[in-house]
Amino acid sequence: MRCILVPYDQSEQSDYALEHAMGLDESAEVVLLHVVELRGSDGDPTGDELSSPEGADTAADHLEAVRDRFDDPDRIETAVEYGRPVHAILNAVDDRGIDHVVLGSHGRDGAARLLLGSVAETVARRSPVPVTVVRAPSDAQQTEIVLVPFDGSTHARNALRHVFEQFPDATVVALFVAHPPTEHVRDAGRFDLSEDWADERQDHTESVLGVASSVAETHGRSIETESAVGDPSDGIVAYAESEPVDHIVIGSSGRDGIARLLLASVAETVVRRAPVSVTIVK
Repeated sequence: MRCILVPYDQSEQSDYALEHAMGLDESAEVVLLHVVELRGSDGDPTGDELSSPEGADTAADHLEAVRDRFDDPDRIETAVEYGRPVHAILNAVDDRGIDHVVLGSHGRDGAARLLLGSVAETVARRSPVPVTVVRAPSDAQQTEIVLVPFDGSTHARNALRHVFEQFPDATVVALFVAHPPTEHVRDAGRFDLSEDWADERQDHTESVLGVASSVAETHGRSIETESAVGDPSDGIVAYAESEPVDHIVIGSSGRDGIARLLLASVAETVVRRAPVSVTIVK
């Protein structure tokens, strides 16, 4: 049985995340996790002193009330942990055999405690399992159009396969954004560019999107393909802003080293700026 983790802080955004998680897989178990932060005498998290037990008791009671809102509450397990949110979430992923993390885009105090940019981005960067950052109220079962940024890499293929498994009825759009050969583009060399970049770009675009179509055919699915030119992050966000997209699923490499550079340069920027919910697949 799949297990989905939903970090919960009583905010509206964490309610959106829970609703989305419940719709992802009706047979999955959902772990609703509230983290009571460790605080010192000055009020800042230090890891030296526990917050009052009453805070944990109140959180546990609230989680039970949230659980009872649903018609199938037996699917939801509630848990309260002490610690720093990022550490507690990642530890829960490892300790509980979590398959997917779904969390809201920011915390209970809005812009003053922006979760996106701290907890959500760090979890998305370091989690070994897919992470979905939910931007607004959504129904995973009603997702109609999913955008998959596609560059032909193993991680992009994994993202496409994830969409086929998770959204069997959705229209899937594979988008390749070719970036021009300038000294500001770190990976421009991988395109084997010539002086006539327009022709090279066209050939490469057709090759990359051909791979996406082949992956789709292997899974018995059809996809739509689109292309753009420019910075990949900008191109992905611009497409999601101008076209009817319900969800973005983007591939990224693992948690360490150069892999983190890729996430920081593309996937993390998309998570931060996209107008719709985003899933990062490893």
